[in-house]
Amino acid sequence: MVIGVRDKLFGSSGQAGFTLVELLIVILIVGILSAVALPLYLGYTSDARLAEAKALAGSAMTSLSGCVQVKGTGGNCVVSEVQQRIGLDTANTTYDGRWQMSTAQLTVSGTPPGLTGTISVARIGGNATGISLAMFATTTGVVLRCDVTSATPPAIDCLQHFSAAASIFRDRAEKHLMWGW
Repeated sequence: MVIGVRDKLFGSSGQAGFTLVELLIVILIVGILSAVALPLYLGYTSDARLAEAKALAGSAMTSLSGCVQVKGTGGNCVVSEVQQRIGLDTANTTYDGRWQMSTAQLTVSGTPPGLTGTISVARIGGNATGISLAMFATTTGVVLRCDVTSATPPAIDCLQHFSAAASIFRDRAEKHLMWGW
């Protein structure tokens, strides 16, 4: 009886498994999918890290804006006045030690009153050390730049930089798929 059930399930030849060709096809498909997915994944992770920095800088901008509005025209606020509100310790680093706010100051001046100042955020821990950005508040709006030292637009901005890196990986993946190396 056991032999009859085994013959029904696995066939009478006793051979079971995949052929070498079937395994090679599966490996090829997995390789193609990973070659396409890796550049996209790297682009998404760098965009997520940049979004984390933008959120911290935006939180600082909001807190500093409230601070200087309370002080009125000619008022000036710095990061030490809003550290607790934006989740920074006394060394201006986030609770998890991944981000540091090196500069954060905002001033109200002019008629009509306008906000001016700079907020700089840099990654100091984790797997994205070296990412930094700055928000430059001017009377006409806020400028976001990867170059934390200059309010003038650099040759390439933060989003273009990360998109360019992702497209390089995507181009390499396409060449590998096209030429098979």
